[in-house]
Amino acid sequence: MNAHIPTESKRERLFRLGYLLFGINLPEHDQANASSASNSASVLKKSLLRIFLALMFALACVYVISSFGDFVSGFIAGWNSAGNADDLKFETWRMSQQLLLSLLAVMWFLTHNFLLKRAIAQTIARHDAERERANQLEISSTLKLLKAQIEPHFLFNTLGLVQHLAEPTAPQAAALTADLIQFLRATLESLRSDTISLEDDCKTCDAYLKIMQTRLPRRLSYEISYEPHLQQFRLPSALLLTLVENAIKHGIEPAVDGGHISIVAHQIDQQIRITVIDTGLGFGEEIGHGLGLDHIRNRLALSYGDKAKLELEENEPRGVIARLVLPA
Repeated sequence: MNAHIPTESKRERLFRLGYLLFGINLPEHDQANASSASNSASVLKKSLLRIFLALMFALACVYVISSFGDFVSGFIAGWNSAGNADDLKFETWRMSQQLLLSLLAVMWFLTHNFLLKRAIAQTIARHDAERERANQLEISSTLKLLKAQIEPHFLFNTLGLVQHLAEPTAPQAAALTADLIQFLRATLESLRSDTISLEDDCKTCDAYLKIMQTRLPRRLSYEISYEPHLQQFRLPSALLLTLVENAIKHGIEPAVDGGHISIVAHQIDQQIRITVIDTGLGFGEEIGHGLGLDHIRNRLALSYGDKAKLELEENEPRGVIARLVLPA
């Protein structure tokens, strides 16, 4: 799967060098700066680059100022040589070292001021875009919650009655109805909250997978495991279930012989890694680009910024590994 990376124009690269020269950090550069802060080679490389840029900037300014000074001197010399004896004569003008340094300081200040204003405007525009995206996600979540709250007690009471009537003659249908009730209750609870504990999220996935096992007899098997101390770890709701649904829809259902799904959660240093592994068909043209995965990436960005991510990779011999990497 090849992710589309937008190319940076020459103009943007030039501004990036200007930001580096004057030590202006945009929010999107903070992560790269933080990751390379402990790398001495990277720090040395950046320092040398900044010195080189400062020298190039100074040389360019000196060239522009000297060219202007030569133009003025040439103009004065031409005026004096072309005039008559009674005409006004100008004294020969040479730029002093103090004037040159003063003009250099002025150009440095004006350039820094321009780049700083542009960086502030760019940061404000980025924050406005993130705020608009957050508002859209909030509206979408509110609509989902309203839909989920339409007569839930009537639905559960009806399903409970169906389960009671089916138990004597159709125990499999009764068990399926019980799993459906558990799944719906857990889903409604997760919709009412922005976060959910890992234990409850795994129970929701367990109820969902039991229902799918009834739909896909002998074609679906699964297992769920997580470290005991992570039971109460809270994560954004519906993320894990979306990964499981994708594994069923794109991996297990299309495969003739089905497959196996593993949900594993463990902690490595200051990261919590929640992995959904399936042995389905594997990567296809649409895998990695669906609305569900885009929703997960947006939720992670809004909840954790750059500290969380969604990783996708191929499983061996077939299937997909989807991993949520969250800060502990």
